[in-house]
Amino acid sequence: MRYVRKLYEKLKTYAATHIGVSVTLSVLGLLLAVILILQSYVKNQYFDYLVEEADRRESAVLEAVAANINTTLQSLVETGCRIAVDGEFRERVDTASEGAGRSLILWDAMRMMAQYSNSIAAMALVTEDGLLQEYGRYWIWGGYENLWTGDRQEILTDLYAQVMELLKQKSGIRYCVAEQPMDHPSLPNVGLFHLAYPLVGESSNWNSVSTVVVISFRMDAFVDGDMLNGYLTGRDDRIIYHADRKFAGMDAASYREQLLQEEDICCPLKYFGWKAHALVDIERMYERVNQLYRSSILVYLLLLFVCGAIWQLVIRRVLRPVGAIRGAMEDIRLGRQRKKIEIDGKHEIWQLAQDYNAMIDALHDQQEEVERQHRENTLSIKQKNRAEREALESQINAHFLCNTLTAINYNALEAGNQEVASLLKKLSHMLSYSFSRRTGPITLGQEIQWVEEYLYLQKFRLMEVFDYRIDFPEEYGEWPTCKLFLQPFVENSILHGFEGRERGGLIEIAGRPDGGRFCLSIRDNGCGMDEEADRVIQRVLAEPHILELDGFGIGIQNAVTRLRMYYGAELAIRLETAPGKGTCFTFWLPLVQRPDEDFA
Repeated sequence: MRYVRKLYEKLKTYAATHIGVSVTLSVLGLLLAVILILQSYVKNQYFDYLVEEADRRESAVLEAVAANINTTLQSLVETGCRIAVDGEFRERVDTASEGAGRSLILWDAMRMMAQYSNSIAAMALVTEDGLLQEYGRYWIWGGYENLWTGDRQEILTDLYAQVMELLKQKSGIRYCVAEQPMDHPSLPNVGLFHLAYPLVGESSNWNSVSTVVVISFRMDAFVDGDMLNGYLTGRDDRIIYHADRKFAGMDAASYREQLLQEEDICCPLKYFGWKAHALVDIERMYERVNQLYRSSILVYLLLLFVCGAIWQLVIRRVLRPVGAIRGAMEDIRLGRQRKKIEIDGKHEIWQLAQDYNAMIDALHDQQEEVERQHRENTLSIKQKNRAEREALESQINAHFLCNTLTAINYNALEAGNQEVASLLKKLSHMLSYSFSRRTGPITLGQEIQWVEEYLYLQKFRLMEVFDYRIDFPEEYGEWPTCKLFLQPFVENSILHGFEGRERGGLIEIAGRPDGGRFCLSIRDNGCGMDEEADRVIQRVLAEPHILELDGFGIGIQNAVTRLRMYYGAELAIRLETAPGKGTCFTFWLPLVQRPDEDFA
């Protein structure tokens, strides 16, 4: 104890007689206060950032998951549609006679239809009198146990009534969905949902429908692994899928009340009024932030202690080398020749002087690098100017060609050759339009005018091979569009549609408004496309960027690529063709508010 008291008195005396100690303690105290305030602020800001980032990330993930679910649901709906219009299936159902063998015939027919998709768990046939026959893919081998028993048959009756009502109303959608029952004893951990379709077969007479086929799909066909941190809700806001099956069927509002510190993010799906939900654990994030905060405070305290000790050692000798450093910095400030400091020691401050010398070397290297980059930039500017000059010369050549055609046109007019003058004038307009590099949007009116001149010249060249008609409302002439996108489709009709024909061909171009879009069609009465060409062009229209074409279809592929880059997802293109029945391309062009000149 006496030794401790003596040590305390010595430290007290040393602190009173050395200004460095008071300076060090004052700086460390100030830094500690600043660190505590700053860390508290950073902690709150970081927590808010984590919450915002988690919401953004979960929203992005949820949108991607919802897109996958929508795609799978679309596939399942289409699968049900194929079953409903299967002519052989309906014929077997309609012709199955009463008796002991009828169930086996119907069961076998549904078994065959279930091969359309591995996601089909069960099927049932329902008539006005109720359940006719059902088939289960998974549970029948361990002993047949019906899915539609007891009160569940009321669901079938209700689905039958809904489908028949849709048929009476002639609704565009003639199927309906049921979310109950959600499971089957043979599949306790797999959710189910059910789609009901009118069994139409190949008949186009909807009034002849008397049977409804109910298809039960596995829920895990499209959500397994994607919704581990979320769930799906149905039209009545009840949970229809959850990674933990005990929550299936629970009211979503009640479930969210149990989450407490978890945030719920929702994204509507395209089908059945369903919604996808993702969860964000706020409490876990807050605990993580607090843990980082406590760890950072301990690190800062340790760093302050180390810095205080080093500071105390450095400040005792700080005045010795500081003059040399100050003098060297003064030389830099005044723009004098940069000189290195002569090192006369090995402690920290002299090491700082060595770092200063290293900085002088680095500045010299940087100056040389800046001069090198300046030379390279100067060379790049010269090359750019040369490229622009060459582009200008190319444009001047194009203008020279157009001006020459115009001069020839005037000569033809003076000679009285009106037909040649008209052809030259149209050709000059076409070349001017094609070579033009002007800024600003291209309009449908300009594109239609160019196509009309192109068809005029082609007709003059091919004479009686084809004729053309253009029906375009002038009030839509200012509608913005891509430049030269119609030519490949018109050329396809001339080169391929009328190949081998001497007369009688017809190309019709028609436009009309269609809701918020403009519908434009190009139709010919040529030979049409064979099955292989139809398949290639259909894929080009759907995914133009993934095909590598060689010859046929390249011009159409380029035009479709530019159209999709210009208009985006709202653009729609449809091809209708058959051998001997001509070809028709139909475009639905949305209005572009800010057309991009790069795609014009």
